[in-house]
Amino acid sequence: MKTSLFELRGALPKRSKIQIGLVGLLAILLLWWLAVQLRIFNPNIIPSPLAIIACIPELIIRDHMFRHLGLTIFMNAASWIEGAVIALPVGFVIGLFPVFNALFGGYVQATRYIPLTATIVLFMAAFGIYMFMKVQFLTFAILVYLITAVVFRIQETPQVFVDAVKTLGANRWQTIKTVFVPYVTSRVFSDFINIVAISWTYAVYVELINKQEGGIGALIYNLYFRQHEAEKLYALILIMVGVGYCFDLILRMVDRKVFPFKYS
Repeated sequence: MKTSLFELRGALPKRSKIQIGLVGLLAILLLWWLAVQLRIFNPNIIPSPLAIIACIPELIIRDHMFRHLGLTIFMNAASWIEGAVIALPVGFVIGLFPVFNALFGGYVQATRYIPLTATIVLFMAAFGIYMFMKVQFLTFAILVYLITAVVFRIQETPQVFVDAVKTLGANRWQTIKTVFVPYVTSRVFSDFINIVAISWTYAVYVELINKQEGGIGALIYNLYFRQHEAEKLYALILIMVGVGYCFDLILRMVDRKVFPFKYS
């Protein structure tokens, strides 16, 4: 059965979706190139796609892009793991037990409105200016969203699931183990994927601290603000987007493998 291209919330075949997506990409690149050629865009501020592609070999060889990218990936991955390890038990305790929810729930939810970039000086004062501080900052950026997500997912767990296991004689721990843990973790993993994208964007900011340590953020600063190589700035931004999207695909694949019942 064919699907209309303009059907509301319709689903296209995978092959058609890829083909249309490639057409869209080519259209964007062509319009971008034309805008630079016609001087609609200043090439010193927005270089052409060809100039961006041409600078990549120099980024790799002269500017050691892969070393900086490796540092950025390591820093983010460490914060993702630390954030998940802290957020899950804390979120479960606050979400499951009313006394802890009353004590801390409101304050935890309020942390989402903290201007995170303004707290960097506090982390520098507490942890210094090296990699450990950067990981702790990114971990905090994850925690302010992930703990709240865990609490919310616990609250939205259908009561019928809880009642069903209680009629089978399950005690409190068995109810947590058989109902809340699988349901909440499966839903929170989707939240975690989105939060990872948020922390990825903070990585460049935090790497501006102690730039000698490296990372994509430090490389962007050195190439653009010191050397004014705009094409390399855009190349690094696009590479960061590409790597982040690859992490997104990997995490979604893990989600389907670990929690297949969500998609059945």
